[in-house]
Amino acid sequence: MKQLAIIEDSQALSSVYKAFLNDSGFEVSVFNSTVSDINRLIKQGGFNLVVCPCFPKFQNGPQIVQMIKADPEFSPCAIIVSTSMQQESMKSEWDLRDIDAILLKPFDRESLIQTLNRAGKHDPQQARQTPLALVIDDSKAVRSTLAAYLKALNFDVRAASDGMQGLITASECLPDLILVDVEMPVMDGFEFCKKLSQEPALKHIPTVVVSGTIDEAQFRKGFKAGAIDFLEKPVSQKALAAIIESVAVKENISSTGTTVILSKDMTLSAILKKTLNFLNSSIHICTRFDELETYLCVSTPDIIILDLSENEDKLNMCMRTRILLGSDSPVIIAVAGETDRDIMFQCFKYGATEFIIKPFGRDEIKARIENHIKLKKLQDELVQKNRILESLAYKDKLTGLMNRRYFDKALKDEMARAQAERTNLSFLMIDLDNFKQINDMYGHDTGDTVLKEIAAIIIDNVQGNAVSCRYGGEEFCIIYPDTSLAEAIKNGEKIKRYCSLKPISSHRIFQTISGGMASFPETSSAENLVSDADKCLYKAKKAGKNRIIANIELS
Repeated sequence: MKQLAIIEDSQALSSVYKAFLNDSGFEVSVFNSTVSDINRLIKQGGFNLVVCPCFPKFQNGPQIVQMIKADPEFSPCAIIVSTSMQQESMKSEWDLRDIDAILLKPFDRESLIQTLNRAGKHDPQQARQTPLALVIDDSKAVRSTLAAYLKALNFDVRAASDGMQGLITASECLPDLILVDVEMPVMDGFEFCKKLSQEPALKHIPTVVVSGTIDEAQFRKGFKAGAIDFLEKPVSQKALAAIIESVAVKENISSTGTTVILSKDMTLSAILKKTLNFLNSSIHICTRFDELETYLCVSTPDIIILDLSENEDKLNMCMRTRILLGSDSPVIIAVAGETDRDIMFQCFKYGATEFIIKPFGRDEIKARIENHIKLKKLQDELVQKNRILESLAYKDKLTGLMNRRYFDKALKDEMARAQAERTNLSFLMIDLDNFKQINDMYGHDTGDTVLKEIAAIIIDNVQGNAVSCRYGGEEFCIIYPDTSLAEAIKNGEKIKRYCSLKPISSHRIFQTISGGMASFPETSSAENLVSDADKCLYKAKKAGKNRIIANIELS
């Protein structure tokens, strides 16, 4: 049975709550908004959910919630605000990020229980053995591809074909991760992110935007809407895995990170733990250095606090901790007594990031840690921007496919891997049939539309971990790692068929393609893979176009 605390100053409304929640699966305790009653609520503890009025009689609502959430026991507790106002009107008083659900008045028994259950849904989320991902895309092929990748990464998957359906599905199942396409009917990906962030029960779900073209404007728009990362089409399983690792949903982690405190002083540890509650961080306490050493062998925290005051070898403790971490990334905060001021600068030299003298105020340590978190966030954003800029350097602006520069690098890397692991590497060279006539007859704008549509068909239908690129002009190519010639031909024929069947632009152009296929080591050497595929493409053109010829057919 879930423990529910209701803060309510009206006796009549308190009676309504009790009547509606009788035999509902909630054990209800009612408190008023006085300081003494809120302290009684905190002292009693054990609550899974707390309902607080938007405007309590005796205290400020957000301050009440801050008092409650300041106690570590209440950090996983869900907060519901009861109000007759709409969300936009609440923003002058409340930060919607602090609450998990809104209970609109007047309410009936059904809407009350539904709101409470929705707010408490993070319990089933944590109880799931396998994390759940929601894929939102209007392309069935993209949904299937992303679902296959996610399942390979040990996710269960739900899917939706547009943003509105995605919001409904997200409310029903509360996924651990959402992948949403940018361009969709009804509601695009950015609008979806914006609406998701406005829902208290859904705003904490990590959401990744999937797009064929990502530029600086989209980058800013996505983060402003609430997305945490971008995934570029054509999507690879490796890129998806990297993003999943970065948002930490692989292990169903919903906190902002991990903090480790090393101290023999349990009073200091308790003070630090309570002070750091604002981080919503998992906090682990070690009393001996060998405990910390064991912990760091299996996990890397975001923040480490070292109490040096009762340790004789203070500098060595900082140095050993930094060596165990193996990087400069995690923050190490050294806490020492007044007599240890002389070693402050040496601590920085030996690996500490920050130095704090006891006794310290809670506001001081909170402010210092917040500064390091902001700095880390800026560093992460810089890394993300550099990743986007690097990606743009490898992206063909018109089609969204990878460009020739990326192709040269990818083919070299994949060929080296195929040779080392003795696996197949197939390659398809594609050329648009009679494309010059399209430009001559309808103009280059229509020609560009044809190129983009053919690229979109390739993106939607390319298989597995294949790499699709614009080779140049009207030529495209696809690298198929770990793929036999027969499998690659099957996928190439599928793409060829879809290209010939889709009317493009208002002129209803049915653009056919010709292709040449080769495979290492089945039909070609590493040095001749591209040239053999190019020869096959030439043969396909001479044989009447709208066909794919493989190197084996030339033997």
